[in-house]
Amino acid sequence: MCFPHKMIEQHYGGHDGFWAYLMSRRQDGCLLGCSIKGYGKEGPQIIDGKPTGLILNHAYGLNDVFELKDPFQDPKEKPEPLRLLRIRNPWGKSEWLGKWSDASEEAKKYRGVIEEYIHTLAPDEQYDPDADDGTFLMDFHDWHDNFSTLFVNLDFPDIWTGVRFRSKWTKSNAGGLPVTYTKEECDRYATNPQFMLRPAFDTELMCSLT
Repeated sequence: MCFPHKMIEQHYGGHDGFWAYLMSRRQDGCLLGCSIKGYGKEGPQIIDGKPTGLILNHAYGLNDVFELKDPFQDPKEKPEPLRLLRIRNPWGKSEWLGKWSDASEEAKKYRGVIEEYIHTLAPDEQYDPDADDGTFLMDFHDWHDNFSTLFVNLDFPDIWTGVRFRSKWTKSNAGGLPVTYTKEECDRYATNPQFMLRPAFDTELMCSLT
């Protein structure tokens, strides 16, 4: 599925809700990707005359969504985890140049934290944080402000329940809302296949028409 991410943010109640959605999809094992919509063909993203290292109209793999404890945070303040995303340019080069990029101040300051995170990854997921290999980190806010589209290949967890209905459209009915709202069209629309859903509690629902 392909979503403008601002639509997801609005549905889930702002930044925190959107982050929780991303974390949930990652924990479910869903394949994730993202892109930046631009006019024309693929090309570098330029903001205020400076290249960001990102490519417009180009698909990126969103390989991880995770939080890290900030060891530099004032212990007297409410704990605020570092919200980061690990992104992969399939070209194997050309990376983000902003905060948390390979040569950034954040990468230097949190070098130990980043290396500790890398060591927790599976061997085939580990990467060199200094190499121009297409893999880079981004802060959630920077990712949100730069990328415009989220791709989600849903892999439903075992706790989900599925049900399938078989039906069809015929000559006597058709999909879509009536165009003229005449009695004849409304009567014909009313004969479309219909299925009533009554969730008994707060439910996350996914519908697919195929």
